[in-house]
Amino acid sequence: MRCVQADLLEWAPDRPYDLWHDRAVFHFLVAEDERRRYLGVLRAATAPGASVVVGTFAPDAPATCSGLPVMRYSAAELAATLGDTFQPIETRREVHVTPRGAAQPFAWVAGRRTSAAA
Repeated sequence: MRCVQADLLEWAPDRPYDLWHDRAVFHFLVAEDERRRYLGVLRAATAPGASVVVGTFAPDAPATCSGLPVMRYSAAELAATLGDTFQPIETRREVHVTPRGAAQPFAWVAGRRTSAAA
């Protein structure tokens, strides 16, 4: 296993990976240019056929997390945002209950990286 520590929006992957898992990073990217850069890194970092799992706050989740603004997505909106480079396999909604008992609805997309360049 290899662990990479980097500023995600500045990271230039040196090889493609077979798995990308993001629970609650993408929803902190509220500026369009940040989301565009994230998606570029995601495409560069995943090999064709790679598994991609992304979870974000759902539309009815809090508008902030840890005092920071967040973007909220339905599973369908998140799948569309990921674009044609990723074929959704499963989407779902989950309500995460924090240790303090707060409910945080999440939208999830699990998909496969296609060979299509985007």
